[in-house]
Amino acid sequence: MAIDNIFIAGMDKCGTTALSEWMVVNDLAEDRVPGVKEPALYVNDEPHPGKYRIPTGRPLLDATVAYSRTADYIRLLPDHKTKIVICWRNQLDRSWSLYKMLKVYDKSGAEFDSYFLTPLEKRGAKDLKRETFFEAIEGYFPRRLNGVFKRYIEKEMDHIRTHSFMERVEYEMGFHLSRQQWPFCSVLNGGFYYRPIRMLLEKYMPQDIAVISVNQLADPDRRRHFVREVFEKDVETLDVPLSFSNENIEVEESKPDFHDSRFDTLRACFRYDLEQARELVRTTLFGDSLLDHAGLDRYFPEGQHK
Repeated sequence: MAIDNIFIAGMDKCGTTALSEWMVVNDLAEDRVPGVKEPALYVNDEPHPGKYRIPTGRPLLDATVAYSRTADYIRLLPDHKTKIVICWRNQLDRSWSLYKMLKVYDKSGAEFDSYFLTPLEKRGAKDLKRETFFEAIEGYFPRRLNGVFKRYIEKEMDHIRTHSFMERVEYEMGFHLSRQQWPFCSVLNGGFYYRPIRMLLEKYMPQDIAVISVNQLADPDRRRHFVREVFEKDVETLDVPLSFSNENIEVEESKPDFHDSRFDTLRACFRYDLEQARELVRTTLFGDSLLDHAGLDRYFPEGQHK
């Protein structure tokens, strides 16, 4: 069945930008909203021209990574002729990467302008300007409540700017345990993989969902297999230009040693979540054959993956 819609619905800081750029460059898909990776069209039921576009030979791509976070967003996604791609990366490395990005989000200077604007330039975006973090996500919230949400967002961004990674982890874990929800701007939430897969499977057939580690597409045979199963095309493609672009951005602290005993609790939480998520993934389009198991298990005891 040829598809009309493809959503890269998660997870943030797992290579979704590189994967979406690769799909467009190789003529496998076109941006649902030209030049925009994450249009966030399906975070509410407001009308938008992008929702009513009819594909003309290529499926329409929306790489809004927040879609997999809540059943409310998933409910609004199209049911038919749709494929969902979820990207996984080591959970601890992903959380650190997001922490670094949020830490420097509002900093000025050529280095930071390049980091945040280069992906827009590559996609041919018309509006090349830096936004505050709230400006980037304000469409997720009701207009009349924007002032309330803005105060919450700014409070959390200030906490990230003024606290170490370990302090942020402790704060978020305490917040989650006491409130049964994550704070805004959570660096940990997107590292828990079981719940997004479970919610997607409640709406979509297992064969409609592909769970991958983007670095596994460096292998030409795996890449061709991915294209054949997702896009129903048997074609050669360029390599996925995967690079986690903020690795060279410096912040006030160095990357933690995630083998350290201070991270025992977080490692245990991530390990349990990953065990549960893997069971679900085995039912999906590729099973777990396109996952980087060694990378996912990097900070766990040997023999984690079975």
